Amino acid sequence: MKVSTSLFTFLAAALGFSSGAQAADAAAWKSRNIYFILTDRIAKGPDDGTAGCGDLGQYCGGTFKGIESKLDYIQGMGFDAIWLTPVVESKFKSLVLDLYAINSHYGTADDLKSLIAAAHSRGMYMMADIVANHMGAGNIAEFRPEPLNQASGYNTKCEINYNDQNSVENCWIAGLPDIATKNPAVRTALKTWIQWFVKEYSWDGLRLDTVKHVEKDFWKEFLGRLRLWDPNPEYLADYARNMGGVLDYGIYYPMNNFYQQKGSVGDLIAMHDRIGNTFPDAAALGTFLDNHDNARWLSKKGDTTLLKNCLAYVILSRGIPIVYYGTEQAYAGGNDPANREDLWRSGFNTNADVYKAIAAMSKARKAGGGLPDNDQTHITNGDATMYAWSRAGGKVIAVTFNRGGAMNEKYCLDIKKPNGAYTDVMTSTAYTADGAGKICFQVTGGNPVILVEGTGETPTESASPPTPRPALRAPPLLALTPVEPTSEAPAPTSSDVAAPTSDSVSPTSEAPAPTTSQSAVQTSSDTPAPTTTQAGPVPCGRAPVKRAAPPRRKY
Repeated sequence: MKVSTSLFTFLAAALGFSSGAQAADAAAWKSRNIYFILTDRIAKGPDDGTAGCGDLGQYCGGTFKGIESKLDYIQGMGFDAIWLTPVVESKFKSLVLDLYAINSHYGTADDLKSLIAAAHSRGMYMMADIVANHMGAGNIAEFRPEPLNQASGYNTKCEINYNDQNSVENCWIAGLPDIATKNPAVRTALKTWIQWFVKEYSWDGLRLDTVKHVEKDFWKEFLGRLRLWDPNPEYLADYARNMGGVLDYGIYYPMNNFYQQKGSVGDLIAMHDRIGNTFPDAAALGTFLDNHDNARWLSKKGDTTLLKNCLAYVILSRGIPIVYYGTEQAYAGGNDPANREDLWRSGFNTNADVYKAIAAMSKARKAGGGLPDNDQTHITNGDATMYAWSRAGGKVIAVTFNRGGAMNEKYCLDIKKPNGAYTDVMTSTAYTADGAGKICFQVTGGNPVILVEGTGETPTESASPPTPRPALRAPPLLALTPVEPTSEAPAPTSSDVAAPTSDSVSPTSEAPAPTTSQSAVQTSSDTPAPTTTQAGPVPCGRAPVKRAAPPRRKY
């Protein structure tokens, strides 16, 4: 499968220019819940109106001030971290021109600082999107900083051969000047800039673009650690071992295939276990169902009930959840740019069905202490349309289905928690397991059932309120390799769609069975199968270099 030229870096790795990591930082990121936004698609200001952007392939008018005015809306879904697309002076779509200037389409440097300060005052983290592989199209002599305004700052132009990693790292993407990151002067300039950028704006995390297009030793020197995403767990894990974390493209395909009714629960479980056996810290991977590089989920399967079940996996399974803006309003745009709709056309409806579902799931995540650990236990019963799992020692149990909205029935499951008292946060309904650990609950409209230990409408949250942000902390990183939107995962074979047995769920032959320390499988035979078939941050121990930003250019 051909991987696209764009690589994404994700939270849970570290920006480190010296030793002396703060161990709490990694744990803090792993318990976060991330809302990913395109900077100019959220809001233009307090009063946006509902007229949509006329051309999604160009700037749409959203600003830093607009985002700041919608922090209540974002936090209302339970998100406590925001990931912004690139904010430096650029042409459209991350075509960077000046690393030290802020993109005037979004506002001023002071507007950005105000947004970040407002988020921090709410206990929210902020992640910046950065590019170190290439600059934008244009006159190199006008680029900043030096030596990126000189020909010596770039590799010789050549066409990428994706079967040759050396070519991937040294040739030009889409004709864009490929930064000569092996050049010592370039490395020094980029390290000086990133130190200044992190301190100047008080970022908490960084997303790194096109990571696989830059030699690995550069990232070690530039950031210390990072994480990548790719459909191949072994490819990603190689980066994670040396750096820190990546987007979980490994789980992306079997997860979406299962909840879109074209893959098996066995494949989903097998990939979960394979990743757990491959990565040094699978709990630090970023879990997502779509983004700006892929068509929106609902454009491929237009069923919001199935979407909500998939969102339950994203938010409550192992890893750091990342939800793409507009998902809460059931946006269904196809490939870029249709998947980059402005949010103001929705009227910021907080009563939208998916908005409320995300808020409920986020509440369950917080009730489980943020679910930062690699502690997911599979719960199976031979039902090929159901996947359930427990987290935090059974404090949170998620039961999901891929049958769609026609499912309305009482459902029973052995959760191995005798007399356990739970509340379904989706309906505020209390349930109690019997003395053998079997619990029965109502499934309405095929929606997921999210059980949180405790009774009453509001389960007790074990997570403490967000702690104040340290005065200077290294941003966690996330590296991700998106797959081209036109690419599809191979269709499952008939053997792929078999339901797991009632005794165990066997990983694929590509990965050894997980040990008890990684993931367990609970099975149950109480419910017959229905006939329906269907990646820690390192602080900047060395003070960033103090320097004045170059004069702002006009373009």
